[in-house]
Amino acid sequence: AELHCDDAGRLHRAEGPALSFPDGFALHAWHGMPVPAEFGASMTGLTPERIRAEENAELRRVMLEHFGYDRYLAESGATPVHRDETGVLWRIDLADDEPVAMVEVVNSTAEPDGTFRTYWLRVPPWTRTAREGVAWTFGQTEGDYRPLRET
Repeated sequence: AELHCDDAGRLHRAEGPALSFPDGFALHAWHGMPVPAEFGASMTGLTPERIRAEENAELRRVMLEHFGYDRYLAESGATPVHRDETGVLWRIDLADDEPVAMVEVVNSTAEPDGTFRTYWLRVPPWTRTAREGVAWTFGQTEGDYRPLRET
């Protein structure tokens, strides 16, 4: 009766079942991952506490993605673990899951209004420095990452 997919063709719907049949069978999914029926509705009231309390690691990752890592960092009281000229490395420890490591970087090119946009790069949890994290996003080691010019 209904079929809802995201841009990648995966079952996805926030408000209601992603797949439903005339006989009443329905499947709720978030970007291809089956979720409980009430999951989509619960996304509007997310808090850092609710995210931390989620026992299912996959659901917790979906919640973090939806909530926004930058917002989670700000509202969870996270502190930076390393800072250098490339950016700021943040780490969020999650119970029964690997830590989330992100590097906060500022675009070197100004926006039309003269401001500089901030971006968050997800990096492996073993990352020790901001430079190492940024280098990893380019497939390089920290020692090899030496950009001649940033645009």
